Amino acid sequence: MTDEDTVVAFEVVPGQRHDAPLLKPLLKAAVGRVPEIEEAVADKGFDGRPQRQACFDLGVMPQIPGRSNQKEPAEVYPEAYRERNRVERFFAKMKQFRRAATRYEKLKVTFSGFLNLVFGFIRLRAIVNRA
Repeated sequence: MTDEDTVVAFEVVPGQRHDAPLLKPLLKAAVGRVPEIEEAVADKGFDGRPQRQACFDLGVMPQIPGRSNQKEPAEVYPEAYRERNRVERFFAKMKQFRRAATRYEKLKVTFSGFLNLVFGFIRLRAIVNRA
């Protein structure tokens, strides 16, 4: 298990693009960096057969609640889904960097570079606070 101050994989996409198709490539990248991933916790936006199958294909148990219009929503363990707040807390830390929250940069490569810098600062702050 990684801590909430470490980003394992990320992708920058246009705002109008849906996030769900990104689950498989990001999960592959995460498995490449963290070999033992037991569960993938996501919100209802990632609910769908292709996303669940991508998790199962990589040996990861999806903890994704079903949408309200599903006839048979998948089972989600509440203890595991509570861990999702770590992601939300990380986003809150990231938004303290105003330039990252408002995305001043127009180019993907520039914004990705700035995000890497922000993620490094967040990680460094966590290391210093633990010492």
